Amino acid sequence: MKRYKAELLLFLTATIWAGTFPIVKISMATIPPFYFVGIRFLIGALLFTLIFFGRLKFTSPGIIKAGLLLGFFQFAGFCTQTIGMIYTTASNSALITGITILIVPFAQYAVVKKKVHIENWIGVAVVLAGLYLLTQPDVNGLNIGDLITMFCAFAWAFYIIYVDVYTNKYDIITLIFIQLWFVVIAAGGTGLIFEDFTAIAFTQNEILSLLYMGILATFVTTILLNRFQKDTTPIRASIIYTWEQPAAVLLAVIFINEHFSPWQLLGGGIMVAGILFSETYEYFRGNKKLIG
Repeated sequence: MKRYKAELLLFLTATIWAGTFPIVKISMATIPPFYFVGIRFLIGALLFTLIFFGRLKFTSPGIIKAGLLLGFFQFAGFCTQTIGMIYTTASNSALITGITILIVPFAQYAVVKKKVHIENWIGVAVVLAGLYLLTQPDVNGLNIGDLITMFCAFAWAFYIIYVDVYTNKYDIITLIFIQLWFVVIAAGGTGLIFEDFTAIAFTQNEILSLLYMGILATFVTTILLNRFQKDTTPIRASIIYTWEQPAAVLLAVIFINEHFSPWQLLGGGIMVAGILFSETYEYFRGNKKLIG
């Protein structure tokens, strides 16, 4: 029962993440990207600080360095994803962001020298084939937004690896606190330099969008992810998170009227299949139970 509750909440987390793609796409028409990320994280950081400030443990200089590095990758991931959304569709952004899971084994090799397995290479090949179908037929190939979003996937892959490294050494609450405020300062500071704050249209819809992004997509999902992922297996969690991509596509079609050609639908499906193959092959090959 404990595992099923955890998996239901992780499924909710992936669904909340999926909802961010059409919201960001719409918001880019009225809020500059760095300010959007900065305000989103400011809301989440204020809530997190209000609730968890008494539990912070700055036990060594190492935890500050770790939190800043994690914050850098989080800043890079969110900002490149948000900027990319200006030039590409919400659906493409979601599907390309999903290749993060495939990049993780290669980032893991770069950081901790863990071997990359054959299924990871096959998964990459399958996803690249799907990406070709997603971006080539009936359109003009990869656009600048798709390319920028790929940088987001690399940033998230290294973020995932360093989270695994540092959460085994330092207090997770303190690490999250440092990360959130780093993104607030980095995104807000970059916005002050390159963007016009007066260009922001604080309409009712934009305020609701920022509240969704700050409260649900930043604060709530951070808590759910760190609290409940440990109550299921890594493989089951990975499969649950893969729901984010098709859910984001579905929401983009419903709420912002994005359209897909049959080739693009096939490409998106192949990409998701490649991700699932890379994540599950070792378990099926070893006849291991996914519920173990």
